[in-house]
Amino acid sequence: MGPAGTFAALQLADYGVQAIVLERGPRVDDRSHGVRDLRMKGSLNEESNLCFGEGGAGTYSDGKLYSRTKSPRLKEVYERLVALGLIERILVDAHPHVGTNRLIPMSRLLRQHLQDAGHELRFGARVFDLVTDESKGQKRVVGVELDTGEVITGGPVLLATGHSARDIYLMLACHGVAMQAKPFAIGARVEHPQNLINEIQLGDMAGWRSVGAAEYFLSQKVAQTKGARGVYSFCMCPGGIVLPTPTEKGHLNVNGMSNAGRNSRFANAALVAQIQADEMYLETPGDLDDHPRFGRHVAGGALLGIALQSVLEERAYIAGGGDYRAPAQRLTDFVFDRSTSTLPAKSSYRPGLTHSEAQSCLPSRVVDALRRGASQVNRAQLRGYLTEEAVIIPVETTTSSPVRIVRGADGQSVSHVGLYPVAEGAGYAGGIVSSAIDGMNAAQRMLQTQGLLSL
Repeated sequence: MGPAGTFAALQLADYGVQAIVLERGPRVDDRSHGVRDLRMKGSLNEESNLCFGEGGAGTYSDGKLYSRTKSPRLKEVYERLVALGLIERILVDAHPHVGTNRLIPMSRLLRQHLQDAGHELRFGARVFDLVTDESKGQKRVVGVELDTGEVITGGPVLLATGHSARDIYLMLACHGVAMQAKPFAIGARVEHPQNLINEIQLGDMAGWRSVGAAEYFLSQKVAQTKGARGVYSFCMCPGGIVLPTPTEKGHLNVNGMSNAGRNSRFANAALVAQIQADEMYLETPGDLDDHPRFGRHVAGGALLGIALQSVLEERAYIAGGGDYRAPAQRLTDFVFDRSTSTLPAKSSYRPGLTHSEAQSCLPSRVVDALRRGASQVNRAQLRGYLTEEAVIIPVETTTSSPVRIVRGADGQSVSHVGLYPVAEGAGYAGGIVSSAIDGMNAAQRMLQTQGLLSL
């Protein structure tokens, strides 16, 4: 029940429509136990973690509320959040953010608001299958089956699962739901001391409490044999921490978050390289075609990007030594291809770091792009970025979904009437705000096509 599902439910409530809202993970209060066990004990609960549970993956993030979307509904999202208790400053800040410590109580408020509106909210309710009806000569989704065997029918299904629910993609493939590969990005998280970023970005104002923790936004084009490749920073978390964000045992990927005060001693951001839709392979085209779960035999190859994610996450888990320790290397050693056995003395990452060469976890074309990109950033954009005080922590694989669940202008799946794929998991949004907007729009389109709202 992330921003897309939540704001879709809010939109339905605006029109007096009540729904059953299913969340595979627990309420946010119970979810915090799973997050703590993963960070402190290296124990992963596959249904209660940094991706699954009330609030969605964005609950444990910087709570970034800025977006490149030009949607006129952007202000509407902000105003709803302010009405529910967020500070009015988000209405005027150029780069508004909330912080994880505020997002958690906000999730509780949203839950109560939805229940007061008459929605039935069910936690620990994992969708196992779709219920379909083909009696009228077309594939129509009329409900879902839960992993408990319970069947819920009676209406269309709005699917807002996020991009980490890989079992959902496999289930959709079994039904022949139209999907296609889409571009995404792969890389690693880079962590610096926050005071170093402050000095680089703020100069004499570094350390001023009124200025706060400095941030950065990086973007470069690097030359490679097959043409230019984009390299950029993603989800920069000033005064933040690096987090383990796997949803499957034996896999490891990382992300970052900040609290509202952004007062950690560290700054982190992903450094990622673009992967095009025709690049869903490790080293040579076709080398993932036989992947047992997500190979070309599934959905005509639409899930090969997930195969790539999965293989890299397995590599990272092994390189870290297990128990969700992360492989790590000094950024300078990675960029200059040097082998050393030391790491900076401290890091925000828990359960901890294991020295390992980052290149072992990534495709060679991505390694080359990140090395070139970091060097160009240091020369042209953020002098001092390339330092022995920085550590690179692979892998970052979930910047966005590598899959698009194809939908038409009416918001429905082009192959299955009654199925409304939404937001990040469907490949149509990225981030809290754009996902919320997509959820609201999807709810409206659903009401229109069901004859409950005039066009």
